Amino acid sequence: MLKIWYYGGVQYMKDAPSYFDHVYEDEWITDPFVKEMIQDVDRSTVISAHVIESPVLGAITPKEISGGVKVLILMLKDDL
Repeated sequence: MLKIWYYGGVQYMKDAPSYFDHVYEDEWITDPFVKEMIQDVDRSTVISAHVIESPVLGAITPKEISGGVKVLILMLKDDL
């Protein structure tokens, strides 16, 4: 289970999904925990760093996963 803790005074970004599209790295997508997050949130299977199989959209890129899972990945991987 992923637990998220928020503390006062933390800076935030207004468009995290767009930020993700510009900074994510292939290694993030192939991380076993990230694969599990994508499966749990989007019900999609990571095939490779560039291809994710969505039951609704078919083959998609990491830029097309949901904004919610993008934020979770940023929280795990980005040192912003």
